[in-house]
Amino acid sequence: MPIRQQLAHALKTKCHQPEFWLHCVLFGMLGLALWPLTLWFAQTAYDQSRILHALIVLTAASVLLVRFGGVTVRNPLELNVSAQRALFAAYGLLITSYVGQNFSSSAWWGFLIIPAYCCALAAGVRFVFGEGTRRLTRTVAGTLCAFLLLSIWMAPLDWPLRSLAGQWSGYLLRLLGQSTELGYMREAVDAPPMLILMVNEHPFHVASECNGFGVILTSLLLALLLAIYRRLNVVDLTLNIFAGVILGFIFNILRIIIIVLLAPALMEHYDLMHEIVGGVTFWACLVIVWVSLNGPTQPEM
Repeated sequence: MPIRQQLAHALKTKCHQPEFWLHCVLFGMLGLALWPLTLWFAQTAYDQSRILHALIVLTAASVLLVRFGGVTVRNPLELNVSAQRALFAAYGLLITSYVGQNFSSSAWWGFLIIPAYCCALAAGVRFVFGEGTRRLTRTVAGTLCAFLLLSIWMAPLDWPLRSLAGQWSGYLLRLLGQSTELGYMREAVDAPPMLILMVNEHPFHVASECNGFGVILTSLLLALLLAIYRRLNVVDLTLNIFAGVILGFIFNILRIIIIVLLAPALMEHYDLMHEIVGGVTFWACLVIVWVSLNGPTQPEM
C-alpha cells in the first residue's frame, strides 16, 4: 500500500482514540518550545549560503538513504517504543537545559537544546512513519545535531581556515612556478583587514567564501552520516570524519588554484568562471566522499 494511503488509513483509525490526540499535544508542546531554534536555524541558512548548501546536501543524502536503505512504514501514527525514548529524551534534555540556565551562570547548558531538537525530530518521524525508520532517524538526527553545533563555530573558524587556504594555495602555486605572496591589507583605517594572495602581481582576495568552511563542513557531515548509518566503531568513525575533512580541504585548495590560474585569461568573465569552478569542485568533492566512504548507490537489504 502506498505511504499516503497507509497514513490516511492510520489517521482514520487513530483519530477516534484519545491517546492519539494526547500524543499530538505532547509533540505540539515540544514543537512550540523548540520553535525559536527553528527560526534561528532558518535565519542562519538564509544569511549564510554555505549553511544552506550543506543543509541541501544532507537532505539529498537522506533521500538517498531512504531510496536505497530499505526504509519501510510500519504501524504509522503510533507512539512506539523508539519514538517514546526519543520523545522522553527530548523533554529531558529541554528541561535540563532550562533548569541549568536558570540555576547556573554557565552558557553551556543552552547547548542542550540542540540534541533536544534532534531527538524531537527523530521522535516525530518515528511517530508518523513507524518503527521502520529507526535506523534512518538515528543517522539523520545524529548528523543534524553535529551540523547545528558546528554551525555555531563558523565565525570563529573563519580566519584560521582562510589563512590555511591562502598558505597552502600559495605554496602549491609556487611549486607550479608562480610568484606568490600572502599578506593583509585594509581599504580604510576603520575597515576590517583583508587577506590578499598576490600571484604574479595580480591580487586575489581570500574572502570568507574561500575559507573552505562550506565544503569542509559538508564533507565532514557526509562522512559522519555514513559512519552512523554503517554503525562504524569509534576508530573507523574517526577515520571517516578525518577523510571527509581532508577531502574537503584538498578540494577547496584545488578550487582556489584553478581560479587563480584561469583568472588572467578569463578576467572579463571572472564571476561566472568563479561560480562554475566553485560548483564543479564542490559537487565533485561530495561525490568522491560519498563513493569512497561506502555511501549506498543501489538498493540494500
